[in-house]
Amino acid sequence: MASQKDSTPNEIPLPAGPMRERLAQAQAAGASNADICEQIDVAANELIRQACAKKQFDLTFGNCPKEGCQTVEKPKIVPCFHLRWGDGPQDHLETDDTEVLCLTVCNPYSNVVLNNFTVQLVIAPAGGGPIPNQADGTPSVMIKPSFMICFDDVPPCNPQQHNQQGCVTREVVLINRGAVPGPYRIFIFYCFEACFTEVGAGPAFQLDLVSS
Repeated sequence: MASQKDSTPNEIPLPAGPMRERLAQAQAAGASNADICEQIDVAANELIRQACAKKQFDLTFGNCPKEGCQTVEKPKIVPCFHLRWGDGPQDHLETDDTEVLCLTVCNPYSNVVLNNFTVQLVIAPAGGGPIPNQADGTPSVMIKPSFMICFDDVPPCNPQQHNQQGCVTREVVLINRGAVPGPYRIFIFYCFEACFTEVGAGPAFQLDLVSS
């Protein structure tokens, strides 16, 4: 006689206690393992917070506002960009040409990392308006890739090495086919996250012990 198999072999057994309801709701909604783990973390943090909120004595130091939230002043972080091309001093960007351009992002700051740096490029005639198309509808001037150019993390400037900036370079290709002669402008749109590393210390908490 074949043994009966569990109809739900991947179901997590629900423990008794205050987290049971939250886990049951997550399982009933067909949540993924990642979502269930997140629910467990949220529930555990809430249980710890509730238990500690009942403590009678509270010592504080640092920036502890009695009520409300504060907004930290956002620093103005401006990266440095370089656009390089040309295999020789007489090289020019021609109306029928394929040229490799090097786009470099540099971080001039020593105390911040520029995380998840992405760039979008848009090229247009300097006088405005769209790029004229070729007979087949293809733009006569275009950059590839132009969207979602990922620079990963741009490291900080190193003051110990002659203030060497942290730089990351990517290659893009400028393709010109029957382009109208004249100046063009490349607009750069970029996004990043700023990650600061801070070290802090404060006055010690003082606890008075009395005889048992």
